[in-house]
Amino acid sequence: MSDSEEKILLNWVPGTHNYHVRASVMLALSIVYTLFVIVSTVLFVIVARNKRSGLEKRSVKLVIFQAFGCYLAGVNGLVTAALNNWACFGKLWLFNLGFLISLSAMSARAFHLMVVYTVHELTSELNSRSPIATQSVNSHDPQPSKPSRQQGYLSGFRISGLADVLSESVPRLRQARKLDKYKKLLPFITERMLFMYMAVFVFAGIILTLVINITDKQFAMRPVHTVCVFYWGFLPVTAIVVLFFFIAFPVVLWRVWRNNDAYGIRNDLIICDTVGIFCMVITLIWVNALKETQQIWPGMSFVWVYALFIHVTSVFIPLITSFRHMRQSEDQEKKQENLVFGFSSALPMSSNIGRRAAFNRMLDNTIDYQSFRIFAASCFCSELTGFIEEYQILKARTVLLIKNKGASSGLSEIIPATPDSIEKHKDKITVHTGKDATIDRLRLSQCMVDDALAVCIDSVVKNTTGFNVSIVDTVLLDKENDSEYKTTSETEDSEMQFPELLFERIARIYSEYIDPRSFSSVNASASVVKRITERLESREYPLDLFDDLKREVMFMLYSDVYSRYIRK
Repeated sequence: MSDSEEKILLNWVPGTHNYHVRASVMLALSIVYTLFVIVSTVLFVIVARNKRSGLEKRSVKLVIFQAFGCYLAGVNGLVTAALNNWACFGKLWLFNLGFLISLSAMSARAFHLMVVYTVHELTSELNSRSPIATQSVNSHDPQPSKPSRQQGYLSGFRISGLADVLSESVPRLRQARKLDKYKKLLPFITERMLFMYMAVFVFAGIILTLVINITDKQFAMRPVHTVCVFYWGFLPVTAIVVLFFFIAFPVVLWRVWRNNDAYGIRNDLIICDTVGIFCMVITLIWVNALKETQQIWPGMSFVWVYALFIHVTSVFIPLITSFRHMRQSEDQEKKQENLVFGFSSALPMSSNIGRRAAFNRMLDNTIDYQSFRIFAASCFCSELTGFIEEYQILKARTVLLIKNKGASSGLSEIIPATPDSIEKHKDKITVHTGKDATIDRLRLSQCMVDDALAVCIDSVVKNTTGFNVSIVDTVLLDKENDSEYKTTSETEDSEMQFPELLFERIARIYSEYIDPRSFSSVNASASVVKRITERLESREYPLDLFDDLKREVMFMLYSDVYSRYIRK
């Protein structure tokens, strides 16, 4: 290195006018930056408590820790840019802890996104109606009329060929296996496990920093040194940072690249990684190669640029977006406060009628609904569409069983198409290899044919009554239009109960969508969950058991998911 590159610029040394101007500007900027971080973070935490904001989907606690780590790194960059030479041990502690906290939080968020999005996506795909079944309903008539009761629910459509159904069985089998693999990762993305992961990094950073304090005199707390060589003291954590930015993050982001979640978490993480790589490269070059420029404007200021970008993309922009979404949701709720999600309810006379009507048309249109349910999965709301679809299947079976007075009509024994279909069919399949494996696949495929039949039944009921019609109203409508019904005291409206053959399915719906311990539980009000739980514990199975929950789910789909859907 030449003498000209190492010379000291006297007009930028402490005590000069230039030094005081730079220090004043950067220290003032530090105060503004601190206030910005504190205010935006506090607002983020407060607003995240509102269910309409959608911020809770962003792993609020991890975002807070990420913001704290970025703040430590950013303050380090600003103070270093202001004073250039200050306590080396202070630079070391802020640099190490700031980067380790922020990077561990970002990597935890990336892993959480990868698992949660994939589980919701696969669950949505496996719970979806078979395209073959829905096509068989709609291919002949884009707006199928209600079949006559003499013809039965299965009139007017044909089951597709066996080869077509079998062609769907293999992909579903693969998806079920993949879903099972990712569900095994769910225990590792709980808050406790992710914080333990972060704690390991922070603890390692503290130990590493203490070792450097003890072994390297220029980073010792006593005596205090203000001139320190960047390369040696910061090398260990810098190596970890490079490992994260250039290897760990790209690998994880590659796995979630196509997972375009509705909240922009993927884009947030991509920006974090891109800006981090850029600022890290510029800082290393600036500090180690541009000695004279370093005296005028320290390269550590780019660390502050990195921290500012991360905070804006992870906290500030989502906060502003949530304010807009909450305002729109509140306006919709005011307009719909008297709306009842029922068969006979009339729509209110308001400017929101058009949107509500469009929402209902979307539910009744197979293609539009499939697009909507995919978007709902990107909102991490596959449990909402999953519940209303389970409600539809329950509706179809209830109508058939009540119509047949609880007798087994053959159709009531069909196994529904659910992600755990394969698990239910294990007793029909023997593990073989070679040619015998073909027999196993055929047996499994036959089971999937049964699943397709159940989906067809559900599809017909969906197209005749719709999602907004309750089970009670569907049964009453069926009785009203069917002269073959025999009215007895057992079928009075106030006494109508689910047939006993459906008790097991009702229990499964509860354990999957209502039990708070379930990953796919619906975010319903405590009063509704308590009422359903008490009824089931007392062995009461009225036909309106899930109606209150369905109203809440339908409103969440309309006011939150559908609002985001039409904006996208």
